[in-house]
Amino acid sequence: MLFFSKWKITFILGAVLLGLFFALPNALSPEMREKMPAPFQRTLNLGLDLQGGAHMLLEVDLSSVLAQALDNEREAIRQEFREADRLRTEFIRVNEEGDAVVGRLRNAEDMPKALELLRKLSVAVDPTSLSTDKTTKVEQEGEKGFKVTITDANIESIQARTIAQSIEVLRKRIDPQGTTEMTLAREGDDRILLQVPGAKNVGEIKDRINKTANLSFHMVRKESGSEAAMRLAAEGKLPPGAIFVLNQDDPGGLILEKRTKITGECLKSSSEGLHPTANYPIVNFSFNITCAKIFGKLTSENLGQRFAVVLDNEIITAPRINGAITGGSGYIEGSFTIESARELSLLLNAGALPAKLIIVEERTVSAELGKDSIDAGKTASIIGLIGVGFFMWLSYGFRFGTVANIALTTNIVLIAGALSLMGATLTLPGIAGIILTIGMAVDANVLIFERIREEAHLGRPPVNAIETGYRRSLAPILDANITTLIAAVTLYFVGSGPVRGFAVTLAIGIVMSVFTAVVVARLITSTWLRRTRPKTLPI
Repeated sequence: MLFFSKWKITFILGAVLLGLFFALPNALSPEMREKMPAPFQRTLNLGLDLQGGAHMLLEVDLSSVLAQALDNEREAIRQEFREADRLRTEFIRVNEEGDAVVGRLRNAEDMPKALELLRKLSVAVDPTSLSTDKTTKVEQEGEKGFKVTITDANIESIQARTIAQSIEVLRKRIDPQGTTEMTLAREGDDRILLQVPGAKNVGEIKDRINKTANLSFHMVRKESGSEAAMRLAAEGKLPPGAIFVLNQDDPGGLILEKRTKITGECLKSSSEGLHPTANYPIVNFSFNITCAKIFGKLTSENLGQRFAVVLDNEIITAPRINGAITGGSGYIEGSFTIESARELSLLLNAGALPAKLIIVEERTVSAELGKDSIDAGKTASIIGLIGVGFFMWLSYGFRFGTVANIALTTNIVLIAGALSLMGATLTLPGIAGIILTIGMAVDANVLIFERIREEAHLGRPPVNAIETGYRRSLAPILDANITTLIAAVTLYFVGSGPVRGFAVTLAIGIVMSVFTAVVVARLITSTWLRRTRPKTLPI
């Protein structure tokens, strides 16, 4: 285990130097950081408790969601009645108050059958619970009329689901990597609290909140290009099943098929890129398996026709289908810059907001703890580092203590470099995680050195004792650190905000501790052995 090939040495030193370069900007002034290459300008961000940030209170427009729920009920009733034999209606619509679906049958004798179908459509709000609450309430009005309203239990369920979905979408939009330690929590019946530490561009956050990112693919109707059809569209006299949508690039718009099975929910992933031949910015996308089949069938059956990509009720591109797209992937063209393509791909990956969010309160939060706590955290870290360093010197002598302390210092540098590369936000819990890592970082060296000491006391020569010490210590070191890593990963996925910050620093610290103790310290020890060839070990 003490032999290192040249490529291994190059890899180890390269990793350490890379970590040093990523950590270095934290110790430089802003002016000096600007002179460094772009990848090495990132620094650790301080959390809301240390540097303040943006505070927003968002109100979820639940009325639009409830209106959509009524529209869905109306369409479901129409579909059910259409499929029922000889069941005719005069009308089915959402009433003027917007709180129920009302309908009227042509024949009074069809009412029993209609009520049976309507009650069949009313299912349990939560099928997994023992509750008997239904999604809708069905009432008969006169001989031919009926009324379907959404129950209070279903409204509460829709509200809870909408807010939970909005929180998840906001988390993906604003903090896709999960390292900002922002706060997202429900407040009351229809509000969400959002706090973003260190937010410097509040306008960018507001733009991400305000964009609904509803994406859909529609076939362009054949009559769309005619002047008569466009005139009818301008007058609002569209044929059944058609919609008129404005075009982003053209002054006019296009008449599209209203129905579509391909929406933003079909996307598996999206990313910004460059056109394969023209080299301008595009947005690459790939569909899930189900929608890939639908899209392949749609394009193969409509060769030569156009389809439109609609984002937030605006056409961003309407290309002609030149061939069947059966691979489930493609790209969206439009008037994109690299930045706008990246922003759109981020929004598409996060998904569409289920409801409009209204910013009812917006303010800047000052640091709750500020400079004193930052200084206290630095002081605690330095004292802990010095204390551990002296302990290693006293316990294992100057040479092996120095090896452990170099590994410990390298560990701290690599943690800072990794957190800076991730753009992570450092809060007090994160500082606590780093201080805990300082205490844990020498555990591996303690196990190794104690094993080496035992082998030396048994009379083994220095090379043999060190080789055996590192080899036999590897398994317990990995066991101890993997179990702690599992706990850190669990904290990250179960927790949120500061808990995640603590988990991130702890997990990175564990990985770096094993690397520096088992690899870096072993390289230093091996180099020392080859150069000095001691007859006894000073440990």
